[in-house]
Amino acid sequence: MAEPMGLTLDDIVFDEATPEQQHIALELRAEACPAPDEFIERERHLAQHELTRSSRRQWVLYLKGYPRQIIASCEATRQKILISDDTAREAYGYTIRHVFTAPVWRRLGMAAYLLSYVKERMDEDSECSVFFSDSGREYYTGLGWLPYQGKQANLILLSLPQSPPFTPLESPPQSLAEGPRPRAPSFSYRPTGLVNAVTVDLLRLENLPWFCKQDNYQLRARFKDMPPTKKTHVAFAPTYARLEWQLARAEFDAVRMTGKTIPYKGARTGNSKSWLYWAHDLPAKKLRILRIVHGADCQTAAQRIADTQVLLEAALAEAKEWGLPKVVLWNPDEEVITGCKAVGNRNTAGVKVVFDQQMGGCVPSLRWKPSGPGDPGRAIEWEDNYGYCLP
Repeated sequence: MAEPMGLTLDDIVFDEATPEQQHIALELRAEACPAPDEFIERERHLAQHELTRSSRRQWVLYLKGYPRQIIASCEATRQKILISDDTAREAYGYTIRHVFTAPVWRRLGMAAYLLSYVKERMDEDSECSVFFSDSGREYYTGLGWLPYQGKQANLILLSLPQSPPFTPLESPPQSLAEGPRPRAPSFSYRPTGLVNAVTVDLLRLENLPWFCKQDNYQLRARFKDMPPTKKTHVAFAPTYARLEWQLARAEFDAVRMTGKTIPYKGARTGNSKSWLYWAHDLPAKKLRILRIVHGADCQTAAQRIADTQVLLEAALAEAKEWGLPKVVLWNPDEEVITGCKAVGNRNTAGVKVVFDQQMGGCVPSLRWKPSGPGDPGRAIEWEDNYGYCLP
């Protein structure tokens, strides 16, 4: 590895990474990990999935004349976003991950220099970009990515209730409107304040495209109906490719750590009016709720709260099945907070509900493309900043 003595900007080249440079950058990042071989295997596994294949870009700085001498690198995935300002429209935004500087080149401003060029490239075909980082908040703010403080709900399993709230049904529902569904466990549960029990079905991966289609349709309709304000509202589209990528990472860790695959990826109420997606984070020992969705037919606050309570009970049962001590979800609204509290109130001996102002130590930051020199821009409201947004 060349030494950085006497290095000037004329000695550095910025470019989109070639396949060989991608391989070198991957090995350099792996050297900084506790388990380098596992890191490489996981990244290669994720590279086979649609989101990475179709949307990932990688940039590098390298020493002029020596393209194998990687100085710094980063990846970004281009994904569909929804925007509402004066009108509602669809566009694209990037999610950035793996910003890395080779150890010998650190503390020389190489990452900032790299990102200054990366911003220009992303601005060519997108409206915004986001970071998720547990460190360097002031550093990234200085580069243009503004932090969005959030909160996290934690449902912590203390012990199991004497009488589990779920009762298996003998004949689980078999189909949705768009064809047959595979058999999966179903449960009956009576939420707080309701007389009738609610049925909950667990979801397999092959069920998710239908729900993602409904989810995206509803989100587009919501953005279309937003009244004009002085703010720009933005949300990352909860596409199947985005969810499937996160679930593939969870599956990889599960197989590596336990030798088992993960059969269930979420849950829905029996009438399909409400559903959620989850991801098993075995290294961090938690079940992450990626997104809770209420369909257009779920029109009252009482019903949405009741459905949230039931779905979170299903998530706690899944966490227990995998030996995960807690369920976490980002930025719960008031109805979800009420549903979380209902779970805790019903299971005082078995579940503790805690709300934090930090999102598991992970701070999301967003940069909006400037519209022109000296333009102060509009205030940006990041809608639906939930777990599915993580890269």
